[in-house]
Amino acid sequence: MHPSHIAIRNPIFIFIIVVVISLWGYVSYRQIPREAAPDIQIPLLIVTIPFPGASPEDVEREVVTRLELAVASLSGIENVESDSRFGSGRVTLTYSVGQDMDIALIQLLSKVSAIDGLPFESKRPTVKTSNSDDSPISRLAMVKLPNSKIDDLGTLGDFVQFDIIEKLSRIEGVSEITFRGGQKRELKVALDTQKLAEYSISIPSVLEALKASSAQVTAGEIIEGKRTYSLRAEAISYTSSTAGNIILRSEIGPDGRPVNVKLKDIAKIYMSY
Repeated sequence: MHPSHIAIRNPIFIFIIVVVISLWGYVSYRQIPREAAPDIQIPLLIVTIPFPGASPEDVEREVVTRLELAVASLSGIENVESDSRFGSGRVTLTYSVGQDMDIALIQLLSKVSAIDGLPFESKRPTVKTSNSDDSPISRLAMVKLPNSKIDDLGTLGDFVQFDIIEKLSRIEGVSEITFRGGQKRELKVALDTQKLAEYSISIPSVLEALKASSAQVTAGEIIEGKRTYSLRAEAISYTSSTAGNIILRSEIGPDGRPVNVKLKDIAKIYMSY
């Protein structure tokens, strides 16, 4: 006999089965745990390399390109994306579904630790995993109004960094704040090659003088009873005038007096974006 004939001849029995199945499904639905934003493990690994003071072009050339070449031989990678910005670089590795991410993390850490030739100024690369909790919870966009006091990207970047980001970073629970756009204010040193030749000063010696003047040096400790105070020599706060007084070379002149060659003697120093 066809099943449809059985259903037609026994409607009450079929109705009871439907009710039981419906109740069973409702009870099961109530017992299954549910989340509005479940934690989804995405097969991503992110490598970040801080490179303080470097432009995006320098970050890409000196850091990101080396990192991309180093990780290109790893297995299971489907896509590699890089992001070079002022002062840091980031490489995002997307793995195939089903990849053992614990093994992938160990292999990536091994590759990253073996990279050589990175600039001395760059810091140690860091590796982190990615999941749904890493997604930003808020995005803000700045739009210049017709009567705004902001004239260009430079002043807009200063406004976002000093008036918005610094205040938002003080909020309890905020982990990280990043922004794009605007321009970074920087101190530029335009060397006069003729003056360098006259004073017999090389460009590497100028770079070393700039690094030494901006470094904090431990000067010792003061012990008073049970307390110990560390002393550090204060680094120069770079402005056009203070940077110009950096001494590149000191020697004794014909009259027996010390003669100092300063940065302002061989370069033009100015603030720009």
